[in-house]
Amino acid sequence: MLDKHEDTLFEKGFLHYFSNLRDTSTRHLLFLFLVSHICVVTNASSSFDLNYIQLFKTLDSVRAKLQGSIAEVLKTVPGLPKDWLTLGRLCSPRVLFYFEQRPPVLDENLKSLQHLMEDQIYRLLRKCRVITNVCTNSLFAIPSNQEFVFFKPRQQDRFTFLLELLNDTFEIGNECPSDFREFLSQHITLAQTEGFSDNVGRHVGPSIFVLPPARVWFDAAFKLFDFFTNSPANGSKGFQLLRSILDVEGQFSEARCLKVLPLALAAYQENLPSHYSSQYHENKKTQAKALLSSHGRGPAVQKFLGRLDTECDRFWRNGRRMCEFPSIIGNPCIQPVHKLHAEENSDSKLPVLPHMSGVRYVSACSCGRRQANREDPYDVEYANYGFYRLIEEECCGRLRHVTFPIFKPSSDHFEPANLKGASKSMHFARDVEKLITGTEDLSLGPDENEFPALSVDHLSQVAADDHEESQTSLGKGETTEAIDEDNIMEIAGTHELPAVSTKDFSTTEYLPCMLHVNSPSGILPRYSSWSLVCLGSSSLYSHNAGLSDQPGFLAGSGFLLPWDIPVRLQHNESNGLDGRRAHNLGYSGKGKRVKQGQHEFTVKIFIGVEYECPRGHRFMSSSPGRILKATGAGLVKDSAQLITQNDVPLYLPCPCPYNRGGKALIAQLMRLHVVTPKAAVHVTIDPKVRPAPPPCPEFVTGFTEPIQLSPSSYWILRFPYVYEDENQIYTHPKENARAAQHGYLLKGTCGVMEFANE
Repeated sequence: MLDKHEDTLFEKGFLHYFSNLRDTSTRHLLFLFLVSHICVVTNASSSFDLNYIQLFKTLDSVRAKLQGSIAEVLKTVPGLPKDWLTLGRLCSPRVLFYFEQRPPVLDENLKSLQHLMEDQIYRLLRKCRVITNVCTNSLFAIPSNQEFVFFKPRQQDRFTFLLELLNDTFEIGNECPSDFREFLSQHITLAQTEGFSDNVGRHVGPSIFVLPPARVWFDAAFKLFDFFTNSPANGSKGFQLLRSILDVEGQFSEARCLKVLPLALAAYQENLPSHYSSQYHENKKTQAKALLSSHGRGPAVQKFLGRLDTECDRFWRNGRRMCEFPSIIGNPCIQPVHKLHAEENSDSKLPVLPHMSGVRYVSACSCGRRQANREDPYDVEYANYGFYRLIEEECCGRLRHVTFPIFKPSSDHFEPANLKGASKSMHFARDVEKLITGTEDLSLGPDENEFPALSVDHLSQVAADDHEESQTSLGKGETTEAIDEDNIMEIAGTHELPAVSTKDFSTTEYLPCMLHVNSPSGILPRYSSWSLVCLGSSSLYSHNAGLSDQPGFLAGSGFLLPWDIPVRLQHNESNGLDGRRAHNLGYSGKGKRVKQGQHEFTVKIFIGVEYECPRGHRFMSSSPGRILKATGAGLVKDSAQLITQNDVPLYLPCPCPYNRGGKALIAQLMRLHVVTPKAAVHVTIDPKVRPAPPPCPEFVTGFTEPIQLSPSSYWILRFPYVYEDENQIYTHPKENARAAQHGYLLKGTCGVMEFANE
């Protein structure tokens, strides 16, 4: 039996399980008193068990409460005698007391002891008002002129006694008369002939005694048994009374937990913000449950823990939930639950608010001369274009920019292209607890007042410029050079750079992600995630002083790497300087023999790959995976050869001096600095970035040919902040240990082209 109820026993405790057993057994006892004429009450010893007094009083009280319900059940029994329906039972059953142990007296004194026990039991039951003069009003009756106490003549176990009693009743295998059988038969004979009339007093009416047919008795017994077995504890007042009387421990537990429940709710609601996250909600619930568990007692603790959980959830959902929508980086939105657009769920009363995680990063502009706080991005357009467009208003907007291939609509009706076989969704591997910890770390950047914050909301303050107006522009005081996108893009002087023609691209559909090598042909993105800007003349950079006008660089890391390139020029007198032909030039090394008619000299190019961490710390790399560290005098011993001839990691652990808990933030490759020489050569760049391990695609700028940089100039290529293809958004890795192996700027980004005579 314990195996059957093992789950209930371990889940709700022994007291709950035991109270259920007592409730069930008491119901069955009451059923027996309603369908029986004679009930035999056994005592395990030779003395009367006083616990029966409380049990009898409980049964009598419950019977009175259930009188109406029992009558309704009996009405469904066909052929039921009217007296049975009126009384609710066959009669007031006669109770006989059987003692399993014989007292230590002689046989001749046993009869006298039996009579003394009868007198004692009668007086005790009368004193406790278990029996009365009118037996109809009592749970049972005892005979006034017949024996109702029997002592077992010899020692037997209970099973043997019951087996012999069954054999004696049906006269099986026992030819000798039994003392108990004779004791019992006198009452049975009286019930079958005259019935019981155990009323005491002068002015009492006749007793009701019903002896129904067996068919009617069985029918009524089955229906009453079903009623007592399947009725819930809170179904009627009688069963509620029974539960309250028997389950004293449960009642105490209920009262105790009911007193502690408001205290636990108050502990949950203490010092709550106006809205908070699900993790904070669960933490507060855990504290409240701990309080209830420590002060609550008994089996009701589990029940009230469930009530507490429901009440806390209801309180949280009633206007205190936080949005928690994850940003691109993975930080949850700290705004209250809201909608982004007014037309969404128009019936809802949720406010219209933008997503905001509360996390701010420090980033430099496209040229790197100005730093500002940026909001945690929730869309790729703000991360790669909107933020830099805002900050350009005060910095880079006056400089020369290269226009990257973008979508140019032919009308006001355009839509994103339907990329077959690719479902556009955001797949972020994020853990909420780690994200909140990361949020605390990133909040330790420079003071909010140090840099102006540029968020998505500020985009509304910027005039919506046409894409055509975002082509190559120059600041005031500089020579303006018009660019024809269908023909060439002039970088400087007489050196012309062919641009990408947009005639072969769609003007009604745009690419809903960034360009990569596997992107469908004929479709361009709405905006460029890349930026290429010319700071001015190459004289702006001093190899001795380093990057003096670039804030945020770590000490000893603000220098570019020299790249010495041998150049061979062929002379052709017939063609002169007008006949020029470009050749790709690789690094040939020193000591190579020069043929007649050729002129060889070495040009020096300065290159720097710049990393930037979320706190605004910036540093250059001396070789793939290594941080540049110049000497105290500003001497750089490294060369850019390893940078140009190898894949460069896209992410590196930042050597921030004040990392909380020793956990380094991850810095991302954000800029490529190139200082071109004053020579008859063109430095070219053709960046390809794979931001994650394969099968991640390689992201490109959109130009079909390498971009030629004008000579004697300082150029900066800004890389995208995040990368997005048709399937997902790629952000920095979560593990610092493997950051350097996560993504790469592929080799072949930088090259040199010379003009040779034909």
